[in-house]
Amino acid sequence: MGERRQSSVIGARLRAAREAAGKSLAWTARQTNYSKAALGHAENGVRRPSPDLITWYERLFGATATDPVTSLSTLGKGDVDRRSFLRRATYSAALSATALALTPEIGRIAAIDDTRIVGMGEVNALRQVTDAFQRLDEHRGGGVGRTAIAEFLATDVADLLRSRFATAEVRSQALSAAAELAYLAGFKAHDANHDGMAQRYYLAALELAEESQVPGHDGWIFRILALQGADLGNRTFSVQLAEEAVRRTRGRVDGATQALFSVALARCHAETGDRARAHDALRTTEPWITADRGDQLPAWCAWWGGDKATVNSQAAKTLRALNEWGAAESHHLLATTFWDPNAHRRVYGRTWADVGLARWENGDHGGAVAAWEIAVPILQPLQSTRADAALTKISKRAPQLVKA
Repeated sequence: MGERRQSSVIGARLRAAREAAGKSLAWTARQTNYSKAALGHAENGVRRPSPDLITWYERLFGATATDPVTSLSTLGKGDVDRRSFLRRATYSAALSATALALTPEIGRIAAIDDTRIVGMGEVNALRQVTDAFQRLDEHRGGGVGRTAIAEFLATDVADLLRSRFATAEVRSQALSAAAELAYLAGFKAHDANHDGMAQRYYLAALELAEESQVPGHDGWIFRILALQGADLGNRTFSVQLAEEAVRRTRGRVDGATQALFSVALARCHAETGDRARAHDALRTTEPWITADRGDQLPAWCAWWGGDKATVNSQAAKTLRALNEWGAAESHHLLATTFWDPNAHRRVYGRTWADVGLARWENGDHGGAVAAWEIAVPILQPLQSTRADAALTKISKRAPQLVKA
């Protein structure tokens, strides 16, 4: 890792520790011998943080940064408070890369409420809440319900995680379920164009998933960190994050689930211009493009996976990045046959929008309009910046389809 990149990662770790404590740069400057500008330069990697500055951060924030439940609670409260500096947080590729530099520490959560014993029934109830929010998200968009999730994470979920658990398995599943909800909060923030908040929710979810020790769950979150960078065009660490996702799941999940990780790696290679490696990774997913799976998807990706739909969608995006529009159209079209238009309404609509875009780029303008006639009525009612972006692309090519 180059010196500038290393400085960025160190700075991002300092910022993550400060944000986990819920403190602003201005507050931190008042506690130290450094100006707000100097701290900002250090956190953003403009200047390499000095040993003295690192010591200050360890003194002020070290203990807080070690507890994933405290981090989650602080993040949720900051998301609810519209005046919070966390609401204005920006995306940083280096912040995602901090996940690569840290060794998972298990057993960091200390129970506070010894009078409450949590059983599997409460864990299942948490997953039912998550499922309800996921369905709302697909039908209304990321702009609806996010603060409700944030408040729920900061209060009820944090309290649950600080309780005693009936068994080790209940504890593991509770942490994994909390990670699923934090992941959803991140996804909704991304859909509302708050990618800095989304990134921080994903990192909070990663800490919880690592603490849970549920096989493969941590890899699922490395995967979204990689794809977020690819989506935003900030791909410095995307391949490394995708490779880590593959490494953490290899041999721990079945082949169909593994394909979700391999296709993400293929896309990251494509987005960084490595055609050969992109096609190599894509070939490993071919057995799972249309094959029926015998087992259920793991709980942590069951809603998001729809493995054949997701593998085809990401394969199409890989081929689009390589400017292979004909092949991309085939995969986008195949994905529409796997998505449930009722359960996954938004992604179904966006996939048809992608079919149209691929057809348009391939010269089939009539076929593109036919696809967009399916997509537009689904996408227009949603409070979703990604749906809005798809509609903008359609409007530029076929303005008669999109109502003002």
